[in-house]
Amino acid sequence: MENHCSPSLVAAAECAPRRKRCSAFTLVELLVVIAIIGILVGLLLPAVQAAREAARRMSCQNNLKQLALGLHNYESAFRMLPSGYLHKFGPQGSPLQPANHMGLAWGAAMLPQLEQGQVADLFDDDRPIWDIANQQGRETSLPVFLCPSDTYSSEHFVVRDDSSDPVERYAAASYAANWGPADESINLDDTPTKSRGVFYRNSRLPVSAILDGLSNTLALGERHNGPIPLAQPTAGGHSVFENAWSAAVREITELTDDHGHMVLFETQYRPNQLGGDDKGLAAPHTGLCQFALCDGSVRAITEHIDADVYDSLATRNGREVIEAY
Repeated sequence: MENHCSPSLVAAAECAPRRKRCSAFTLVELLVVIAIIGILVGLLLPAVQAAREAARRMSCQNNLKQLALGLHNYESAFRMLPSGYLHKFGPQGSPLQPANHMGLAWGAAMLPQLEQGQVADLFDDDRPIWDIANQQGRETSLPVFLCPSDTYSSEHFVVRDDSSDPVERYAAASYAANWGPADESINLDDTPTKSRGVFYRNSRLPVSAILDGLSNTLALGERHNGPIPLAQPTAGGHSVFENAWSAAVREITELTDDHGHMVLFETQYRPNQLGGDDKGLAAPHTGLCQFALCDGSVRAITEHIDADVYDSLATRNGREVIEAY
């Protein structure tokens, strides 16, 4: 018996859509794609990181330019550059008489020139920097004193007395001012006023005193608050830098120590030099350190700079002939 289908049923069957077989990635193909993506990310990531670091370096340069401009505006107003840091002994006969009862540094002195007058008003110049009256000012962190690459200093503090209540601490910074060349007998800690640089204890230098030329003399350099490049701690027991913007603060266990290295640097050791100490410089940039010169220009100097040239750049009146660097 023949099976006769209705013409309408045949037409419907012929018009019905055919199922298509779905294709998918095999496990091998998926692994290959993942590997390719990983290779591309590996190739692009260093380039992205380099671009970010270049942007951070540029921001750091802008900070140094602002600080150098602040120095010049201060000099225009007062006919001298700000002191490296201010110093005054305590009352005669007091147990704290040997300690520095001032301490405000070049950064605090030129706050009005940096449009930070409201922060300058937080300091009471008639009281020691460690006095509770100066707590808010000394703990204020200011972006102009911080290099974006310096992860050791941003939102960090230099602690001077952790036994006090509240803890005596100072907002960290990424820049220090030029004290000059040094050696074992003449240095920032032992002879704070025997400076051949531009900034020192109670310095009051006009720019006319920089006879080597403003473009040949360092003003400011970079220093983070991370580990000192050492195999062992310094003679003073330090293993990390202590860099702040507001003040040089007495050592509570050795009152005669100004701790000028909190705001100033020497050139006895080149930037990032292994085996240096807490009075040198160390920048968060690979292979170099950025400086503001006394003419207001900003320049990157390699950590391999000739030691004699580096010392020559730090003197204000050495009459050296500066070679290319």
